[in-house]
Amino acid sequence: MDGLTIEDVRLAVRQELARAQTPWLDSEGAAAYLGTKPGTMKTWRAEGKGPRYHVIQGRLVRYHRDELDEFVCSGG
Repeated sequence: MDGLTIEDVRLAVRQELARAQTPWLDSEGAAAYLGTKPGTMKTWRAEGKGPRYHVIQGRLVRYHRDELDEFVCSGG
């Protein structure tokens, strides 16, 4: 039988859990975290709405998970 075994799945989960994780998300990651679309994140930024974000090196937009949580808890 071809396909994944339970051991393959367990190994993949262990590897994923062992990866270093950062609380900083790009627009796509932040959108997924909030259950919306990256275009919505861009619109919110342009309109001065939405969660707080940070611009790094003048071009990289990043969101911190804690600030995304605050945005959700405040009623967005």
